[in-house]
Amino acid sequence: MLLARLALCAGLALASMSVLASYDPVRKGAGESRAKLNAMERKPFDFGLLSKLSDWKNGAAPTAQALDGKVVLIVTYSDWYKPAARGLSIARKALEAYGKDGLIVIAAHNPEGWKDAAKPAGPAGATMLLAHDEKGELRKALLSAQDPNFYLVDRAGQLRFADVANESVEDAIKALIAEKRDEAATLNEREAAEKLAKAREEAKTASINQDAELLKNLPELPFPAPSEKDYKDAKWPELPKRQNRSEEAEPEKRLTLPQAGWVPQQPLTTGRAILMYFWHPAWNATFEQMQPYADLLQRQFQRDVVVIGALTNLERLGEQGDTQNLTDAEKAKRNLTADSAMQRINEFRSVRKYEHTMVSDLSGSLLQQATSDRTIPLPYVAIASSDGVIRWWGFAGATEAKGALDRILDVDPGIKARRKVEADYIKTIKKSGAADKK
Repeated sequence: MLLARLALCAGLALASMSVLASYDPVRKGAGESRAKLNAMERKPFDFGLLSKLSDWKNGAAPTAQALDGKVVLIVTYSDWYKPAARGLSIARKALEAYGKDGLIVIAAHNPEGWKDAAKPAGPAGATMLLAHDEKGELRKALLSAQDPNFYLVDRAGQLRFADVANESVEDAIKALIAEKRDEAATLNEREAAEKLAKAREEAKTASINQDAELLKNLPELPFPAPSEKDYKDAKWPELPKRQNRSEEAEPEKRLTLPQAGWVPQQPLTTGRAILMYFWHPAWNATFEQMQPYADLLQRQFQRDVVVIGALTNLERLGEQGDTQNLTDAEKAKRNLTADSAMQRINEFRSVRKYEHTMVSDLSGSLLQQATSDRTIPLPYVAIASSDGVIRWWGFAGATEAKGALDRILDVDPGIKARRKVEADYIKTIKKSGAADKK
């Protein structure tokens, strides 16, 4: 767990429930005939068409009321032609699996061969109705050119899928069985609302992306510096408790950045918060999850937060570990020099394509500015406001960590002052661009 659980998981869960992402079976047909079949879908099925069938077997002709709330599979078949007779076998197999869940099968035999056709009973406890499409009127209405063809009516009485491919029949049934009647009835409205929401979100995203590009390319703009009182009066996050649980207040801690050891270069921090994490390439716990998240934070907050990965000699600063059983190569990996530390930083940034800034601090001065503790939880972060005062420090996975960052972004007077100047600048740029288009 890192600073916060992003909304990605929730977004994926919602996407899986999306109307637009619901099951879509393979269908038969092409060209004009397929276009006509598509136009029939998602509309109320005319149950009056069943009156075109005759000589019902395994039960009387069903009414629309009797079929309400059921999933109905209509199959056209021909008992005398083996490939077409298979349609009834597919329907029966589906009924054996889903009859108990509300599936009803209506099998309409070809005009030819009905008299000598086998007329099997349905599975126990399920409804499989057989009938003769004597004049082919049902087939004509359903644009059924060749047996077998499958049509599915949902629980709300809509012809949901027309002329489904044999291999998709079972999955299509499964999808409709899983639906409640109200879900089927409101499908079109929900899909329309989702499409509208998606269009609005895309438009919003386009606007955000445009603003993001503007922010990325903004020059450093001068802004009135907040006073010491402004910083003193801001409602900063509560400081973390000391390890010894002492009630004694922590002295103010300031983050002083070094002048050298930066990759790609020392960042601008004016009017920005700083989130610094401490890592070492020999300790996976310091970077494995933290670095990808840190990089995401940098892209997410852009100009509001400067994210810095400080390569620190943790062994010297309290991270205890057994070094007796290490090989010479493993010891060399831990005992970095100034040159090898910079090499490792460059390797991490280039191979993993990180965008956030890193700095070599083998002396450990940056970590010592954040804490005097000899043992620290990993991954470990320090968060400073725009005046350089460290407002929170500790385990990156603590719930307080994300809360502290959010609070700093909300109340930091330096961030507010910079944002205002930049917002005014962006408005001017947009107005200028709109005027140029006229």
